[in-house]
Amino acid sequence: MIRKLNMALLGGALVVTSHHAMALSLSANGGKDSQQVEVSQAILPMLRLGVGYLNTDDSGHNAKAYSGSLMFSPWLTGPVDLSVGARYQYQDTHHGNGGGVGLGGSVFVDTPIPLTSLGAYGFHTPNGMTHGDMDKSYEYGAQARVNVLAQTYLYAGYRYLRTDFDDGGDTAQTLDSGPVLGVSIGF
Repeated sequence: MIRKLNMALLGGALVVTSHHAMALSLSANGGKDSQQVEVSQAILPMLRLGVGYLNTDDSGHNAKAYSGSLMFSPWLTGPVDLSVGARYQYQDTHHGNGGGVGLGGSVFVDTPIPLTSLGAYGFHTPNGMTHGDMDKSYEYGAQARVNVLAQTYLYAGYRYLRTDFDDGGDTAQTLDSGPVLGVSIGF
């Protein structure tokens, strides 16, 4: 009985260890006036925890965004990669400072071109889930990804980040918009 229990524990430990062995992901991208870095880690099967930093001068003034996310990625059969969840983002900008919890996700679909997928992502932070000067915010983008090595891909796409600030009047600011190039490496 003890031997069977030890074997079960060892098997479980190997499954957990192998799951976490390749679960860390580091992504970096940049555009004409922006740089972004994100790190995510699988904390349970189908559940990822991430942190990110965006620095942009696209609005004519420097803006920084710090984020933390919790994303659920269900196991799907077929060529679809889906992720949904919540993200907290704090923005430090010339137009105002504040943050909020946004809901969103991403979807990528394999193409007939080998090792290539197309997809989009988006997050919406509604009024009522914000604090500070932020009234509401949304970010969305589209990407084409090419897998160059196992767990490593290059991507090109478009990012758009807009926030409504409350500074005595509703002021909406496009903090970042334009093409981005990046790389994502999984460990």
